Amino acid sequence: MKNMDQQLLQIPHSVRKDTAHYRTKLDDYLNGHTSEIAFKAYRVPMGVYAQRGTGRYMARIRIAAGLAAPEQLRKIAGLSEQYGNSNVHVTTRQDLQLHDLAIEDTAAVLEDLLEVGLSTRGGGGNTVRNITACPRAGICPQENFDVAPHAIALAEYLLQSRDSFNLPRKYKIVFSGCHQDCALASVADLGFFAHTQEGKKGFAVFGAGGLGSNPATAIKLEDFVAEDDIFAVAQSIKNLFDQHGDRSNKHRARLRYVVRRLGEEAFLNIYRQKRKEVDNDGLKGEVPAIRRGKETAGLQLDASPSTPEDHSLELLPEKKVGLFTIKLHLHLGDIPAGDLRKVADIAQKHSRGYVRTTQLQNLLITSAPADQLNPIDEKLNGLSIDVRPDSMGNIVACAGAATCKLGLCLSQGLATAIGEKFRDMDIKPELPLRISGCPNSCANHCIGAVGFQGRAKRVDDRLMPCYDILAGGAAGEGKARLAERIGTVPAKAVPDLLAEAFQTGKPDPDILSKIVERKGDFSADTPADYFYDYGTNEPFSLAGRGPGECGAGVMDVIEVDIDAARDALEIGKSEKKHENLYEAILSASRALLIIYGEEPQKDREVFESFRRHLLSNGWVTPETGDLLDAAVDWRMGDRDSLTDVEKDVENLVARIGELFRSLNAELKFGVEPFEESSAPGPDVENSDRTADLRGVACPMNFVKAKLELEKIEVGETLEVLLDNGEPVKNVPESFAGQGQEVLEIAEKNDHFSVRIKRLK
Repeated sequence: MKNMDQQLLQIPHSVRKDTAHYRTKLDDYLNGHTSEIAFKAYRVPMGVYAQRGTGRYMARIRIAAGLAAPEQLRKIAGLSEQYGNSNVHVTTRQDLQLHDLAIEDTAAVLEDLLEVGLSTRGGGGNTVRNITACPRAGICPQENFDVAPHAIALAEYLLQSRDSFNLPRKYKIVFSGCHQDCALASVADLGFFAHTQEGKKGFAVFGAGGLGSNPATAIKLEDFVAEDDIFAVAQSIKNLFDQHGDRSNKHRARLRYVVRRLGEEAFLNIYRQKRKEVDNDGLKGEVPAIRRGKETAGLQLDASPSTPEDHSLELLPEKKVGLFTIKLHLHLGDIPAGDLRKVADIAQKHSRGYVRTTQLQNLLITSAPADQLNPIDEKLNGLSIDVRPDSMGNIVACAGAATCKLGLCLSQGLATAIGEKFRDMDIKPELPLRISGCPNSCANHCIGAVGFQGRAKRVDDRLMPCYDILAGGAAGEGKARLAERIGTVPAKAVPDLLAEAFQTGKPDPDILSKIVERKGDFSADTPADYFYDYGTNEPFSLAGRGPGECGAGVMDVIEVDIDAARDALEIGKSEKKHENLYEAILSASRALLIIYGEEPQKDREVFESFRRHLLSNGWVTPETGDLLDAAVDWRMGDRDSLTDVEKDVENLVARIGELFRSLNAELKFGVEPFEESSAPGPDVENSDRTADLRGVACPMNFVKAKLELEKIEVGETLEVLLDNGEPVKNVPESFAGQGQEVLEIAEKNDHFSVRIKRLK
């Protein structure tokens, strides 16, 4: 690699050793010497993920600060062609991803990446993730100074320590070169904003932000720290997170939950204590140098060049007069491998800088002299895709349910449908539209001016793909604000909704609210295709949802009913509709029954099961029994109104929500009951048990198996008989994730026998 590439990430020796060890782990797994569960625990922190429903895998490559050299891009393109689907994906955190890899090829991919100074280490799992920066760091006229060297140096420092790969959850760090915050440091676990003070470079520091479920903007940790102190700050926050992060519940494990649990003042006090400890004890390992950028050093240019106008490039002027950044628009972050190789060749021959990956899933060719713009334009015409601006250029979408195991909705299908609608109507949005297929906010919808969050909603006793509509979000140093939820609409209604909003004017919250109110009327007649997501002929379902864990599927089913209860309650209160209040009671009563292994269909059966499991055990107030009686009386025509119990319905829905939020990984409530349980506990036998769950689908098979496990003593074993496919894949992983020991997975004639040892 060229000397100029020495400012790119230098892979620590420990990461190289871990990559070599990955092949040993892979061979053990392929030869049957280690279980899939044990291998997963190693491969995910190495950035290798299973794709949804394909039996293939994805590798996420760290692109530190979004800077990639041509040689690196050519290597990635070649690996995609040799082992993958000949397509490379740019993520919203500046990573590059290879898809459709066979598991047996992943070791070769990881080893070949090392040859050009790239690694997937920390691309997934509870690790220090890729450290991102402004996509135009070092070349943006508005920046205070170049933050890319700081992001790269900090990555090198943290990657050398193996405790960076066993945190309570992911740890995301961001550097922004100015207050505008193109990099989204204001919503990161740790965010640095560039400033100068008395002529010295340094940073204002923010922390404990994050998007996804229960998002939060970051709080200020430091008004100013010198640039050399970034290592101590990051180490201090890592130590705090390691000690106070919730390892027992991954849904409440991110750093922002530590602030909510302890309070902002207590969090800041602990941070200051950890910072003092680091200052006294010193940093761990070698502290890398902050290597300054030298991409265009010494380059002589005409101070006032004439810029060719007969091209179709989107140009951004750089701080060095005479150089330009060329923005390449990618459809949903995808670029064919052959095109990526051509982009690398173009950048190497016609520009003086790196190719950059951006948070909007695009690529930048940087530091191109004016006299090279026409040759670049001509060669870009030779790509198989059009990288000029179009209506899709400002639509950001995550992978969604097509490949991601966490995805609920087919977000990329929606993005394509929106783009087609915009092209038909010649609409070109200035602000990016952000579409996430689930609450995890991989497309950063929580911070978008307009955002969409995929969700499932039960309509006419069927699941429908829907999106929460959010608006009004923004990033910025000290001025970040989260988008507000306006309402929920069917997925199939979103393109028309947006077209109407843009035709009406700028799609601000007021305009969107009026349209959402109409489009989100689920009481109207529902078109049959609304129960199908984009790009599929199968009715919408949650099948395959969750990272190979049935427990995640259980949570999804519960959340659907809780959302239905809240929606019905809102309508019942505002419009005094008795049928909606009744539906709120029914949905709330049904929501948690799945954790007891029951899925009653009839209203009467729902109420009976609720009384047996939740009312009699004190998980709801004794007065809830009177509310259920009132609901049944209204349904039978013996009661004229439910408006007089409206407050009781509100309390029930709130309590069910509280119980749901308190569930831990073992599906146990983390709050106290209102009164001691009067119901007898499960029978405990001293002998091992067998649970025949053949024919029982996910996630119900896991729930039933869990209930059977609770009937044996700690140290005893349970044999579970399961069907092939998702059952035998998911149930053992779910138990392992809850701290139980999977002793054996044995294939029988037409099913599998799984032996589980109860450890707690």
